[in-house]
Amino acid sequence: MQTVEADATDTIDAAIAWHLRLADADEAVWAAFIAWLEESPAHAAAYDGVAAQDRLIAAVPFPAPVPQRAEPEPARLSSWRRWVWPAGGAAAAAAIAALAVPSLLPQRSAPYQVATRDGERRVVTLGDGSRIELSGGTRLTLDRNDPRTASLERGEALFHVRHDDLRPFTVQVGAVAVQDLGTVFDVTHGDGQLKVAVAEGAVRIQPRGAAVTLGPGDALSARADGTGLVQMRIAPQQVGGWRRGQLGFEGQPLREVAATLKRLYGLNIALEGSLSERPFTGLVRFSGQADRDVPHLAELIGASWRRDGGGWILSGDQPAAF
Repeated sequence: MQTVEADATDTIDAAIAWHLRLADADEAVWAAFIAWLEESPAHAAAYDGVAAQDRLIAAVPFPAPVPQRAEPEPARLSSWRRWVWPAGGAAAAAAIAALAVPSLLPQRSAPYQVATRDGERRVVTLGDGSRIELSGGTRLTLDRNDPRTASLERGEALFHVRHDDLRPFTVQVGAVAVQDLGTVFDVTHGDGQLKVAVAEGAVRIQPRGAAVTLGPGDALSARADGTGLVQMRIAPQQVGGWRRGQLGFEGQPLREVAATLKRLYGLNIALEGSLSERPFTGLVRFSGQADRDVPHLAELIGASWRRDGGGWILSGDQPAAF
């Protein structure tokens, strides 16, 4: 029994040490931290507990002591007037303070939406200094009273998060929560699927109660309900590549490629026959100019192209240019 308690104490001590180190961590420290988290579920639980206690302590205002009148107190009351701080004392203090100080009570949410049309981009700066770059066809729900939360309803956004150990930034994507650990990361949500890719720092993904930590160059795809998780590696510099016209695909059907081009550039591309389900893998640079991009894509996938009013039609009757 003593060994179990000692192990738990060591884990909490390690979690506290990591919590302090991450304040000015470089990439090597983040990698070591992620490795430590993945060693045991107890490590992640201990770190979450330390961060939660830190938030509670930070929220409690400790007023200056009030002088007491020097009056003798009955001995039977002395035990009730003694301050005792057990292991959960910080949480108890925060609960008492929240009851006594209305400003500590949770504020009512004040949601609002930010959206872009297909082919449009937008940058949003939050009250905490974090920045969000929205690609085309994207809808994001934010909270005026809580700049540390966001919900990606559809589309794609690149998050530049100002890290705060006391108030982690969380993005809700379907049933999956994405929490920053000091991060630049990209999130895509559409057609019942989601993808998260990390450029800097780390994020913790929480699908269906599980916890997966991603570092620079890590990416994860899943269904929006949190099932079907697939992890992969990409070059960190490719994260958010859509801002530079650089798009990477890993076996997605061409209908998804066409949908991405519509969202990013407003291109209307129809795919004939079985072409829509053909998988495509590659890193492609697009200019946003339809008369250049559509023929270029058609050449890459071995398709012919023709105009159709304001859109384009691709048919798979040519060999792919690989």
